[in-house]
Amino acid sequence: MLNLDVAITYGWNRVGYNILRSLSKKGLKVGVGDVSNQAMAKKSKYCEYAFSYPSFYQDPKNFIKALKSEFSISKPKVYFPIHEEIFIVSKYIAEFNDLGVNIPISNFEMLRTVHKNDLFNELVNKLDLPSPMTFKPAALTELKMIWNEVGANGIAVVKLANSNSSKGVFYVRSYDELCQTYEKIIEKDNLSVDEYPIIQEYVDGEGYGVSMLLNNGAVRAKFTHKRLREKIATGGTSTRRISVKNPMLEEYAEHLLTSIKWHGVAMVEFKYNEKKNKGWLIEVNPRFWGSLALPIMAGVDFPYLLYKMAIDGDVEPVLDYKEGIVARWILGDILATLSHIKADKSVKPIIEFFRSKHDVQDDFYWDDMKPFYSQCSYYLSKFIRTASFNPVQDAIVKIDEI
Repeated sequence: MLNLDVAITYGWNRVGYNILRSLSKKGLKVGVGDVSNQAMAKKSKYCEYAFSYPSFYQDPKNFIKALKSEFSISKPKVYFPIHEEIFIVSKYIAEFNDLGVNIPISNFEMLRTVHKNDLFNELVNKLDLPSPMTFKPAALTELKMIWNEVGANGIAVVKLANSNSSKGVFYVRSYDELCQTYEKIIEKDNLSVDEYPIIQEYVDGEGYGVSMLLNNGAVRAKFTHKRLREKIATGGTSTRRISVKNPMLEEYAEHLLTSIKWHGVAMVEFKYNEKKNKGWLIEVNPRFWGSLALPIMAGVDFPYLLYKMAIDGDVEPVLDYKEGIVARWILGDILATLSHIKADKSVKPIIEFFRSKHDVQDDFYWDDMKPFYSQCSYYLSKFIRTASFNPVQDAIVKIDEI
């Protein structure tokens, strides 16, 4: 028996890798799981034990079965599902009751409520928190009325009920484009009326994220960052970000998460207009998030705090941190630069990229270089297969079909 302190899944990217680094540097034994043996965190010298499982997108029940088998061998004290497998684990959490493993996450219905865009919008309205004007049509004949409401600035946002970062999000710039996009989505996925996407006004602001750890509704850690660059010119995963403080947004995030007695980690995403001092809730990332390395570097070690809370039942709050720390995902920032060159039709993004050379990196560490090379190899092989650096399938869990 290995008697791991922590097991993590979805170890292919830098989120899992930075969790692994955080916990291992505290002297903990960490096992890493992923579909691929080439996963970034599996290649780390800090990985105590590596295991594989079927795709949770394609075969959720056998994913759970494989986890149970692995945990009976490795005996982890705590398990962190760090990506969309969290929905599947939460749905079948009773399956783990006899394995003695602590899984510090919220229940399935709570995860579902904050993840599905339509349900999240209902929750935000109920709590009287600011969010973009949002509609969910009951018929295609309502699209004209909706465009008249949200399209005043010449742009609107269409979101699938289940979206993930920029995946499942579409920008439309006319009524005709709205109709074409909406009808295409419905036809492609054969959606019923209940599954129709939401339509939102486009709000002008910078991207901010307020990350928190809560113990059954009580705040135990908080951290705020501002996005400085994103992988895709139209939005999505951030590649460069800075630690900041924003009491107004932090108050909104705390009100949201304490009201529903959230348990575990989450990151609340905002658009914030700095000139008008106005913010809007956009979505909740109900798990660990892409910029996780930044709070760790700034003094809020979310993975270790979550582990301590799971083991000890609670943890002393960590509410302060260093401001002005800038971290970037170096490989993602290269991809972002290429995307922005194409969108801006200028070389300015190249200049901005090299101005960032003194930032700390969240995917490249001199003491452990194999994971970075593994990450590069993964993206290159994906580009060769698909001509895209973004997933073309298996990117979003359909939470109502689990």
